[in-house]
Amino acid sequence: MKQAKLLALTICLMILCGCSKSEKYEEMYTTWRDNYLSLSEHSIEAVVTALDDDKVCEYTLLYSLNSEGETVKVIAPQMIANITAHIEKDGTRLSYDGAMLETGSTLSENLSPLMALPTFMDIIKDGHPENWWRETKDDTQLLVTELEMPDGTIMTLWQNSSDMSPVYADVKSGDRVEIKMNFTKVN
Repeated sequence: MKQAKLLALTICLMILCGCSKSEKYEEMYTTWRDNYLSLSEHSIEAVVTALDDDKVCEYTLLYSLNSEGETVKVIAPQMIANITAHIEKDGTRLSYDGAMLETGSTLSENLSPLMALPTFMDIIKDGHPENWWRETKDDTQLLVTELEMPDGTIMTLWQNSSDMSPVYADVKSGDRVEIKMNFTKVN
């Protein structure tokens, strides 16, 4: 009888320890999110990879949100560099010199490489945090947060635990990753 009680107590303590870690991770993420969203200007540079059944497309993009509006500028590949998308409430307007940005043939209608960073910001702002855990990559401790949007889109965000800077993010629609972001600069 004593052993059964001791086993039950041990299991309860393990569950409670897991909950407190989860709460700590949630607090770390929500504190970062609230502080980040309180800034009036944002600038994000990332290598964005779009994945579909037929091909993989990679772009380096610069996202800006400030008093003048929201824009995404293509930095690479060089052939389409300097294409800029101006994102407005009623649609997106491209500034370019005779070039078109490939969006991937079978990505869902809500996801494209060009819209990856604005989607990242939308999910940070409106996504519901579902799960948290820690991982180690290249001797760096990462906090991993899984966020879900009402439409079922899921983003997994890896942040450096020491300063909470975003490192990677994957956006899933359905059961597959469609967009991968590798952040090179986040302000």
